[in-house]
Amino acid sequence: MNKKSIGVKRKVLIITSSVLISNPVFAETLQVNWLDSSSNEDGFMIEKRLLANEIFETISTLSANTSTYTDSDVIIDETYCYRIVAYNQAGESPSEESCLAVIGEDEVEAITPKTGSKPSTPEYTYISISHQFISKPSTIELGDKKLYSFKSDETYNESYSDSSIENAEFYAESGSVKEYSRDYFSFQQDSNELVNGYARMGFNSGNKLSFDMESNGATQTATLYMQAGVWSNEASSVVITAGDKEEYITLPRGYSWQYISVDITFDGNTPVTITTDINQGGYSGLMFAGIVFNDALVEEAEEVIQYASLLSVDTGVGTSIDVTDIEFMTHSMQKGNDDFSDASVINLSFYGDSKTYSNTYNFINQNGNSYAGYKFIRWNEDNGMTVQLQSGDSQTNIASLYFSAGAWTSETSTIEVIINDQSELIELSSGYSWKRMKVDIEFEGELNVEVRPVGTLSGYSALQFAGLTLY
Repeated sequence: MNKKSIGVKRKVLIITSSVLISNPVFAETLQVNWLDSSSNEDGFMIEKRLLANEIFETISTLSANTSTYTDSDVIIDETYCYRIVAYNQAGESPSEESCLAVIGEDEVEAITPKTGSKPSTPEYTYISISHQFISKPSTIELGDKKLYSFKSDETYNESYSDSSIENAEFYAESGSVKEYSRDYFSFQQDSNELVNGYARMGFNSGNKLSFDMESNGATQTATLYMQAGVWSNEASSVVITAGDKEEYITLPRGYSWQYISVDITFDGNTPVTITTDINQGGYSGLMFAGIVFNDALVEEAEEVIQYASLLSVDTGVGTSIDVTDIEFMTHSMQKGNDDFSDASVINLSFYGDSKTYSNTYNFINQNGNSYAGYKFIRWNEDNGMTVQLQSGDSQTNIASLYFSAGAWTSETSTIEVIINDQSELIELSSGYSWKRMKVDIEFEGELNVEVRPVGTLSGYSALQFAGLTLY
């Protein structure tokens, strides 16, 4: 059977004891339970092995929608490993294995022969998962936020949040896990690098990363930064399970790397597992950089002041921006003049269909250095850019976004600017031309801005984002 074309989701295997009799002459039993999360299996095969034996054998075949099996062929002082194989005409999908040691005095001892992490106890009441594809993140400015790095297995800025990553562990059924230093995925605090790079494993459904997100029970959001790529045109997905929620991230194309940010909102101790839905070879892999906790200590959260307002939209600006005495960041995340403002850029990313060009716009600093180019975003409501900013302590700052907008239509065209979840609409006065804009936003605290076109237009229609300034 072709295991790559299977349409059955991976099963979660849970084994519990039933009745154990101390005298091995009598028939002891183990009850095997699993979660049936698929809807298209033809049935299940129960596979079993002794811990000392690497070879599984099929001991029973059950009908679809079954979730329990009782094994009477067990004796005391032996350890048995089980896995469940869901199957249909497309192929087979085996679960992870779980093992039990049958011991005397009516007890069972759970063991984990291939990993050393402790089993997590979920204590959450709310979980949500969302993701977006982002541009290659050369730097990620943390400010004071807490970071866990998968490459270094270390936590930075411990005092920012009382949440943590515990029991982080890689399991590689195929290949190995390696650590890489890179000039991207560079996590920085006030432009000083804390750590860079990632931990890498092969794109294989038998490989996984697991960890526990632990908190004090307050609802909060953590952002996972990762990279994935498959060297194939076959549809492939990254599968993220957090508690009882599951998110499939389908890669938009093969033979390329995709950069992804994943937001996990949770309110308690939450187990997380990341794997793939298919096996891919070649350069294919998953790279895990780090997790940033976006919410501060609960007792500090009530004191945070957050204010944002759209000040003006200037459509008469040129393409040369003088940044002699002002902090700036370009579309390609090049930064300068950090000392001129206490505000900071936490993250800048693009989603959907976008391309980078090295002409038209120029940011020119006091040394005469020129930072040219822009990010071309096609006019489609599924495309856009986001930026996350942080003001200086107890002060108001102004961010200016520079971009062009062109709609090749005679009808009214609109750009949506979302400022901390509040929508502002900018209408273009005419079509078939480029409008160069400078959008000023005043803010205190954290500012989240999203810019995207409204509707879908063809031809040259697009946004051209050059960068931003802060003062």
